[in-house]
Amino acid sequence: MFDEPVIGICTKEVTTVTPDTSIAKAIGIMETNNFHNLVVLDSAEIYMVNIQDLLLASNPESHVDAFMFTPHRIHKDTQTIDAISELVNSGQRGAPIVADDGKLVGIVTEHDIMKRGADSLILKDTTAAKIMIHDPVCMEETESIGKARSIMRKSSLGRILVVDRADKIAGIVTEGDIVRKLYKPKKKMTTGEFTGEKVPRMEQHVSLIMNSPVITADVDTNLAEIAGLMQKHDMLAVTVVKDQSLTGIVTISDIMRFLSELREEAKIDVEIQGTIDDEYKAIADEIIDKEVIKIARSAKRIHWVKIVIKKERDRGGVSYYKIGVHVKTPNKLYVAYGEPGGTKTRMTARGVEEVEVKADKRRWDFSEVLKDALMSVRGQIEHDRGRGR
Repeated sequence: MFDEPVIGICTKEVTTVTPDTSIAKAIGIMETNNFHNLVVLDSAEIYMVNIQDLLLASNPESHVDAFMFTPHRIHKDTQTIDAISELVNSGQRGAPIVADDGKLVGIVTEHDIMKRGADSLILKDTTAAKIMIHDPVCMEETESIGKARSIMRKSSLGRILVVDRADKIAGIVTEGDIVRKLYKPKKKMTTGEFTGEKVPRMEQHVSLIMNSPVITADVDTNLAEIAGLMQKHDMLAVTVVKDQSLTGIVTISDIMRFLSELREEAKIDVEIQGTIDDEYKAIADEIIDKEVIKIARSAKRIHWVKIVIKKERDRGGVSYYKIGVHVKTPNKLYVAYGEPGGTKTRMTARGVEEVEVKADKRRWDFSEVLKDALMSVRGQIEHDRGRGR
C-alpha cells in the first residue's frame, strides 16, 4: 500500500524560478502548466510560492521573494504512505523532494498521489460513501459572489456547490475562481444587464464565475476512480450523487487524510513466522497490508498480529500452505487457520475457548488460504462486536 519510495511517483523535472522573478512571470508559468505551487531556488536554499498568494499581489511586476516561504521537504527514500502523512501534517499541497545532501531532486503534489491512487487496491476497495462530506454547503446561482466568499471564509471551505431553482447541481465555485476571475480577470466582467446599470463585482451572481458542468461520481464509485478523475481533470473535489441527486462531496484533502489515517492504523506489530516462496512474497505483503487494516478498523485496538506459515506438499509433490493467524486485542485472542481443507477458527477469552470448524472445498491457492485465515479473524471480531462483547 503506497510502500514505494516517493521518488518513484514524484515529478523529477522540476520547473523552478529565482527570487527576483516577477510575479506576473511566475503566475504565467503556473497557469500554463496548471501548477498550484512553484519552487523558488536561491543558491542552495529551496523555497516555494503558491498561486493564491501571488494572484493577490498588488504589483505584478514586483518579485516573488515577498511571497516565498520555506516549505516542508521530504527525503527521496521516504515511503509514499509516509510522504502522504507529511503532506497532510504540513498543510502543503506539494513538497520538494530532496536527496541526502539536501539538493532538490523532485517535487510531489497531491495530484501525483492521486495518479498513484488511481491504481491502488486500497482505494479501489473503498467507496465514496465511506469518506464523503454529507450534505455539502450549497448556494443558489442567483446569490452573490460576495456571499460565496463570506461562506467560504466563515466555514473554512475551499469550494461551494451552486444549485438552480430546482435544486439541481448547476456548477461549483472555488476560492481560486474568485481570485482568478474577480481580482485578476482575463476579460472584463459584465457589470449590469441594462444600459447605465452598475453592479459591484461582489454583488454579481455567482453563476458568472462558477465552473459548469460539474463532474460527478456515483455514491458507490470507488476512491481509486475518484482519484483518477481528480488527476485527469486537475480537480480538488468531486461531487457525489445518488440517483442523480446531490448526496455529498469528496475532496482531495479527504482522500489524503484517509490515506494518512490508514498509515496510522497500519502501525501494528505484525510478526511473520515461516518461509514463503519468492513467487508469493509480493502478493503476501499486499494481502497482509490490506486485511490487517480492515482487522484494525473492526477491532479498534490491537496489541499484535502473528502469522504462522507452514509449507507442505501434497502427494503429487505440489507445494501448499497451512496458515495460522493470531490477533490479540485487549480482551481476547482470536485465532484462525487457513488450509486447503477449509478454515478452523479458535477464539479465546478469559480462559473460555470456543472452536468452530468451517468445512469448505479444498483450495490449493496460496493467496486464497491467506485471505481465508485473515478474513476469518475479522469475521470473528465483527461477530463479537455485533453481540456487544
